[in-house]
Amino acid sequence: MALQKGDFVRINYTGRLKSSGKVFDTTYEEVARKEEIYDPRVKFKPQAVVVGAGHVIPGLDEALVGMEVGETRVVEVPPEKGFGVRDKNKIKPIPLREFRKQKLRPYPGMRVEIDGKPGLVKAVSGGRVLVDFNSELAGETLVYEVNVEEKVNKLEEKVRLLLERHFPYAEPNEHEVACQDGRVLVTLSDTVKYAQGSVVSKLLAAREILSLLPEVEEVVFQEVFRREEKSEA
Repeated sequence: MALQKGDFVRINYTGRLKSSGKVFDTTYEEVARKEEIYDPRVKFKPQAVVVGAGHVIPGLDEALVGMEVGETRVVEVPPEKGFGVRDKNKIKPIPLREFRKQKLRPYPGMRVEIDGKPGLVKAVSGGRVLVDFNSELAGETLVYEVNVEEKVNKLEEKVRLLLERHFPYAEPNEHEVACQDGRVLVTLSDTVKYAQGSVVSKLLAAREILSLLPEVEEVVFQEVFRREEKSEA
C-alpha cells in the first residue's frame, strides 16, 4: 500500500546539489567513500523516519507520501522546501576582538561557531569579521534519490524505530521492548547504558514515543545489571 502520513519506515537516499551534482548527504557507505564525504564517525544505514513528522526536510518528507515499499524515486527539492532561501539578515558583522578573546585568527572560508550558531567567515576587514549564519545548503535546489526499504507495523517495532533515531550508535534489536495496556517498558542495550548523554536522549525518545504513538500512555526505561558468569579455571 502507498505510504501515508504517520507511517513508520526506513529509507535510503543520496542527496545532490542540482547546480553541480555534488553529493552532500547519503545513507550508503560506498557512495560516501566514492564521493569523498566518508566520515568514520557516521553509521551509514537506512534512516528511521515517521512520514510527516519532520524527520527529514519538507520536500523529501512530502515525496514519501504515496510511495511504495521497495520503490525508488528521484525528487527535486526547491530551497524553500529544503534548507531555506538565503537570508541577507543572517550575514552579520562580528567584532574582531571576539575572535581574539578565543585566540582565533579568522580568515575567509573559516567555519566558526558563535553563541551556539555555526557560521562561515566571508570577509575580515577594519576590525570586523563578516560571518554568514545561513545554512551551507541555503538557496540550493536539491535532488534526492530515495528508496523506501521497509515499513514497520507492530507497536514494538515502531518503538524500536524511534529508539533508533535517538540512539543511532546502538543496534535497535539489542533493546528489549515490551508493550502492554498502553505501557511501554524499555531495557536499553549496554551500549546505551554507559553512553554519555543517554539521559537526555531517553527523555527525548520518551517524548517522541508519546507524541507519535497515541496508544501509548506511559514509557518506562529500566536498567538491568546482571552478574557476570565466572569462567572455570
